[in-house]
Amino acid sequence: MGYRSDVLLGIAFPSTDAMIAFASAQRVTGDEYTAEAIKRYGVTHMSAEWGEGVVLWTYFESVKWYTDYPEIKAHELILEAAREAEYSTIFTEIGEEYADVKYEVEHRDKSDGGMLYDCFNLVREIDRPKISKPLFGETE
Repeated sequence: MGYRSDVLLGIAFPSTDAMIAFASAQRVTGDEYTAEAIKRYGVTHMSAEWGEGVVLWTYFESVKWYTDYPEIKAHELILEAAREAEYSTIFTEIGEEYADVKYEVEHRDKSDGGMLYDCFNLVREIDRPKISKPLFGETE
């Protein structure tokens, strides 16, 4: 079986051209796993008071996130390449255990990491049933 997580990875770019250049370089210079991994990413265009930008991102649900798997290592290498190229990144992992949560945003010079906060939110909420009959009087 193994431990499973939900994982989100994202990279902030100042422009579509910068994002395309980075993604294309990953397909050409990476190994076959990296070339395949980059195809999984989607694009979100951001516009806010801080300016404009582009976020390249991907999401995995219930994945075994072990970096000794070459398919997973490829995504880690893509984030590493983005950081080395001075682009801001986000890595979020929510594991099976309640306390197993990682939310890592790394700011770099070439892109505004603030757009990653605007684009992705980690939300915890309590899902509960509606009270069918109050014990004493009315409820909200």
